[in-house]
Amino acid sequence: MGLLDKFLKEGAEVLKEVASEENKQKAAEIFGSIKESLGEHAEEFKHAVEEYKQERQQNSENFKYEDSMFEEVEDGMTARERILKILAEEFPNYTVRENVSPTEFGGSGKFMNYSIVAYEGNAPKLIMMLIGKTTTSHREYRFSKEEAAKHGYTFINFVEHYPNTPEYISQRLHKYL
Repeated sequence: MGLLDKFLKEGAEVLKEVASEENKQKAAEIFGSIKESLGEHAEEFKHAVEEYKQERQQNSENFKYEDSMFEEVEDGMTARERILKILAEEFPNYTVRENVSPTEFGGSGKFMNYSIVAYEGNAPKLIMMLIGKTTTSHREYRFSKEEAAKHGYTFINFVEHYPNTPEYISQRLHKYL
C-alpha cells in the first residue's frame, strides 16, 4: 500500500469513528476527490520521495567526520579556553575580545553577548557563540545572530557540551579566518 493510500485509509477510519452518518458521506466524497485528483500524480510523488531518500543518503555518505573530532579531550580546558588558546597561537594577527555586546555594532534592544569576537583591525572578522543545548531557542540569541548578519559579519557556534577538540576548533577557525 502506498503512502498516500495509507494516509487516506487512516483518515477515513478516524472520520468514521467520530462523524455522524451525514458527515461520513461528505468525508467519503472529499477523500474520494482527493484520491482521484492525486492519483494521477501519485507515481510522481513516489518518485520524488525516492529521489529525496537517495540524495539524503548520498549527502550523509559524502560528509564524514574524522574520529578525532569526537574524542574526549583530557586537557582539563573548557571550549572557551581552547578557542582562545588556538586563536592566540595560530591567529596572532587578530585582536580577540570576549563577551562583546551587539550594541557595540549599533544594535539596540535585548541581546545575548557574543562569546568571542576576532577583529581584523577594528572590524569584526568572526563572531563566535558558545552555546548549550537550548541556547538557539532563546530570543536574545536569535536577535544577536540577526544583528551579526545585518552587518555582514561571519557568525559561528561552538556547542559547549561537545568535545571541541583542538583539531576541530583549529579546522573551523582556519575555515573562517
